[in-house]
Amino acid sequence: MSTTTDDIEQDTSPEPVPAPAAEEAIAGRRWVRRSVLGASIVLVILGVTAAAASAYDRAHRDELLPGVRVNGRPVGGQEQAVVLRQLETPLSDAGRSMVRVTAGPATAALSLQQMGLHSDARAVMAAARADADHLGLAGRMWHRVLHKPVQESYTVRLHVDRNAVRDAMIGLGARVQRAPVDAKIDTSTGFVRIVPAVAGRSIDLTAATNKAFARGEELAAHPVPNGGTVDAPLLTSKPDVEGFADVLLVRTGENRLYHYENGNLVKTYMVATGQPKYPTPKGNFKIVLKRFRPVWINPDPTGWGASLPKSIPAGPGNPLGTRAMNLNAPGIRIHGTTNVKSLGTSASHGCIRMAMPDVEELFDLVDNGTPVIILAGAPAGAAPAAPTTAIGDPNAPVDLEAG
Repeated sequence: MSTTTDDIEQDTSPEPVPAPAAEEAIAGRRWVRRSVLGASIVLVILGVTAAAASAYDRAHRDELLPGVRVNGRPVGGQEQAVVLRQLETPLSDAGRSMVRVTAGPATAALSLQQMGLHSDARAVMAAARADADHLGLAGRMWHRVLHKPVQESYTVRLHVDRNAVRDAMIGLGARVQRAPVDAKIDTSTGFVRIVPAVAGRSIDLTAATNKAFARGEELAAHPVPNGGTVDAPLLTSKPDVEGFADVLLVRTGENRLYHYENGNLVKTYMVATGQPKYPTPKGNFKIVLKRFRPVWINPDPTGWGASLPKSIPAGPGNPLGTRAMNLNAPGIRIHGTTNVKSLGTSASHGCIRMAMPDVEELFDLVDNGTPVIILAGAPAGAAPAAPTTAIGDPNAPVDLEAG
């Protein structure tokens, strides 16, 4: 069966037209794409700009911002290192200024350079950088690119270093330091001469450092060639032995006892000292016990005192008399005696005998601890001038020999 064209139904209906909602969706998508593209371009531009700004900031980080002034001088736009060198150049000239420090007999001439002269320029540069950082990147770019000056002014000052000053004072103190020296008794001439005590001294390190540092700071602020003198205070220390109120000197060759007060000979006494068999010991001793109306104890009951009592109480028959002063030499005493005929001779068993009025006088004048120096001495006639005691009654009764 054949089919003709008449038999075929042709579709002559028009194409379908999109709905309005679909058109809006398509337009929206196009807008989003364009927005994203635009934003991306903006972000790229901003990123490139920020990177360029950051690179520019880093490249100029060491430059001071426009308008910065140091010590009244405009330094904006200059490298900090260049400005720092300019600020530290005057140090060499100021460092030659001198301060003289005197501590007792010692003097030290110190230059400001030796006192550690330095400027606070580095701290000032650090402060200028910190102030620039505080502005942020945008602020710094605004000032630098547009040459807008900041209103920042800084002052650089010179200073000395306290530790350097202290070290200089330690060195000066070493030249002043002196330990105290005790007074001493010199018998090189055979008689007594007091060598005076010497007080110790040292520098007051804290006070000296403070004074020298303060003067150094003044001079650093206003340098002049001659910075004047600073007196460094000293500390003193007393010796243990400042002098001798009394000294007793016994010269056995003369059988005399010399009494010195404050180094001056005030009286000479005739005494008896040890016989050759029982010599009075030589050396430096001291009084360790003063005995009023002493009891006599037999010092050698199996030897020369074998025929004598074990002890004799105080009284007229006591061999020690009315006063005795024990020395720190075993068995040796300065004591009274009624055997005045023995005075001026070597007659005792080692003790030093004195006439009773003399020992009573001396007993009241000296204290425990009084030095007693016993020398061989020289023949009579070599003694210095001084009042000499009377020997006493040569006819007085003779008591027991106690020493």
